[in-house]
Amino acid sequence: MITNYKWMLGKTKRYLEVTRVFLKYNLIPELYRDLRTDYISNPECTCDFDLEIRQTAVKLRQAFEELGPTFIKMGQTMSKRPDLVPQPYVVEMANLQDKVKPVPFEEMAESLDLACVCEYQTRAERNRKKTKEELKASRERKAKAFIEIFGSFDPNPIACGSIAQVYKGTLEGKPVAVKILRPNLIDTINIDLSILDDFKPVMRKVLGLGSNFDIDAFLLEIREMLTREVDLRTEAVNMRRFEDNFKNVKNVAVPKIYSDYCSANVLTMEFIQGIQIKDIIGMPVPQSKKSEYTRTITKSYLKQVYIDGFYHADPHGGNMLVQENDTIAFIDFGAVGSIDEELQKHMLEFYYAINNRDVEGATQGFLKIGGADAQGVDIHRLRKDMDSLITNQNYGLEGRQSDNYAKLGLKYDIQLPGEFSTLQRAILLIEGVCLELDPRYNIKTIAIPVLMDAYKKLNAPKGPSLHIEFSTEPVDEKTELRAAIREVADKMEGLGDQFLSLKLEENRKTIFSKELYLAVLLIVSTYILLNGGVFSWVGLAGFAGSILIVLLSIIRND
Repeated sequence: MITNYKWMLGKTKRYLEVTRVFLKYNLIPELYRDLRTDYISNPECTCDFDLEIRQTAVKLRQAFEELGPTFIKMGQTMSKRPDLVPQPYVVEMANLQDKVKPVPFEEMAESLDLACVCEYQTRAERNRKKTKEELKASRERKAKAFIEIFGSFDPNPIACGSIAQVYKGTLEGKPVAVKILRPNLIDTINIDLSILDDFKPVMRKVLGLGSNFDIDAFLLEIREMLTREVDLRTEAVNMRRFEDNFKNVKNVAVPKIYSDYCSANVLTMEFIQGIQIKDIIGMPVPQSKKSEYTRTITKSYLKQVYIDGFYHADPHGGNMLVQENDTIAFIDFGAVGSIDEELQKHMLEFYYAINNRDVEGATQGFLKIGGADAQGVDIHRLRKDMDSLITNQNYGLEGRQSDNYAKLGLKYDIQLPGEFSTLQRAILLIEGVCLELDPRYNIKTIAIPVLMDAYKKLNAPKGPSLHIEFSTEPVDEKTELRAAIREVADKMEGLGDQFLSLKLEENRKTIFSKELYLAVLLIVSTYILLNGGVFSWVGLAGFAGSILIVLLSIIRND
């Protein structure tokens, strides 16, 4: 009875707190307006309307940050659902900052559950109501016992989030980072989830949501995310798995775990010395180094997704560090994603088809990703929309294309798996970081060779198992040059056709012959230059000669 009373009292207080914050930002009428509007197809959604939405999205983000972990996770989930919420909300929710005021270490002592610092109490003693003085004395003893485990320990946190705080210390003579859950966190989260459950009828009836998506599944995703993050043993397991996946890969690191000093509330790991990628962006680092970092990040992520099937789901600039030896270290594995072999295969087929401008293959791949039956879909219209999608985008790999995929799924009632949406958001984060590091960054130049190789090996006669040779070492400059030449050649082919069509019919054969000889000379020279070793000078001479011929031809025509 007492427990129920405390629960209802805590829930009532939290209701009042949530109401206060929403009234503070005047969110109730504005959210009603925005979410009741069919922003996808309604022609009345003007630029002015979009501006109003952006302003409301900013206020909602601020409110979520103020309300804590449950609402922050809800915002992060919204950022992966462009089929559910207007685009300004998707973009703004991706900017959620999980930074709060630190809790004094003595109060954090309530979360210290290592066996060596816990006090034995009888059931009667545990159930006995303690005085404030007794509780304070108990916290002080636990805090002191915990600190004495380490060679040194700074009780001032180096990072603070709504779920945990991180401290720096030494253990066995080595620097360590110690992550500790905030006290009473689970009670607050359970109350918040209960409040969200209470509001499901409101979301369905008042806001008109629920016809295009499963509210229960939406809230379940939030619950599962929080469940994983409030048990640090799960994060420890994730880190061990990542460490094992990258043990033979150069230039990528994962912090080591000190298993004897880990529990549900405490995670002790190697302290990674390095600079956050987000700080590298504005530093006077040579551009060649920054470009190398983008290659390492992109290739490591391709490995996580298409080789390991297990990837970091929150790869923002603060969760990647550059060490002195230019190794990229991934940290904070509370949010991870997994992708099974079947979905790997379907996604590879989808991207392979898009890369080859294969509308039919892309259409069938999209249906497979969504687990949809072609008979239940207007396949003719879908094929037409897919053709338009392929025509108006690059190669489909970019995270920013996630909106197009989501809206296409919504239009044809194709339920894209949550793993696909989570992955698209993660790729968007990777793209954003890499573009800031290198304005010339293009994900397709790095990803396409790897994905095409993966696709071929996946469909090899050996069977469906996916084993790809992978390296994060800097890309061979010759390989990059070959790829660049191929890309330029593809573009020049179209220009060449236009040029030839303007020539007179009687001169067409002569012109073609000259260009054919010149093209052969250029290709052979380039190949010798790149692969000829000691004979590279021959290729250089041929390459220079072909350029000279072109210049002379231009001068004569002028």
